[in-house]
Amino acid sequence: MRIITLTDGIDLTMSPPSGVYRFKIVEETNENTVAAYARAATPAMQVTAFGVLYRDDLRIRRSAWNQWMVEVPYGTRKSELGEWTWDFDTTGGTVHITQAKEELRRYAASGSAPNQQGAIAVDGDEVKGTEIVIPAMKINVTYRHPLGVMTLAKAKALSNITGKTNSDTFLTFSPGEVLFLGARGSDGTEAEASVSYQFAMAANVTGQTIGSIAGVAKRGWEVAWIRFEDTVTSDQPTRVAKHVYIDRVYDEVAMASALGFGG
Repeated sequence: MRIITLTDGIDLTMSPPSGVYRFKIVEETNENTVAAYARAATPAMQVTAFGVLYRDDLRIRRSAWNQWMVEVPYGTRKSELGEWTWDFDTTGGTVHITQAKEELRRYAASGSAPNQQGAIAVDGDEVKGTEIVIPAMKINVTYRHPLGVMTLAKAKALSNITGKTNSDTFLTFSPGEVLFLGARGSDGTEAEASVSYQFAMAANVTGQTIGSIAGVAKRGWEVAWIRFEDTVTSDQPTRVAKHVYIDRVYDEVAMASALGFGG
């Protein structure tokens, strides 16, 4: 038994990218043997001018007593069970801060302006602060689950871990950097489930200096806040950072294990 590539047996289309390749198998009479041989002898993918195409199907047709025509259609890769796609948004978010990274300049109508050590918009006993744009990456992952995986119990479990951060490395992000915002999807008795998972990312930081307080470390979704104290600088009353507090406001979960991907 042998397979012959037909010289005029290739059809290609550009939009959508697809192709049909035709072969001929000779010296065999059993259709099951021919089908197994055709599957093994024809490539699982073809590199074309329109990109890489993947085998979609395989068709055989007897053309003579011991001869068979083989037709193999190719196309772009279809979504298989367990595959996932993702999109991202890095347009950022805003946050209210009361402490600058660095105080650059200060001016005074007379005398010298007090050193605020980075406290922003100090007005009497109030530190008003300002709004700034910060990195606030969001990632949406769409995962195609096998039939029967996405049950009501699984949906409830997803609800229970919404609003939790990762205790493990997840989607390459370190523990504490990923916040699970929840999931949307559907399932049924006759269809696989396609579920969209939403996450927000915030970087862990170490070695930060706030005012005169050095060595501050904070995980991405922990909350940092500053307690200010009254003081006198350049003979003028003002307020500067006295203490920095880091608080945990979210519970953690082994996210890759809980969701079944991303580890």
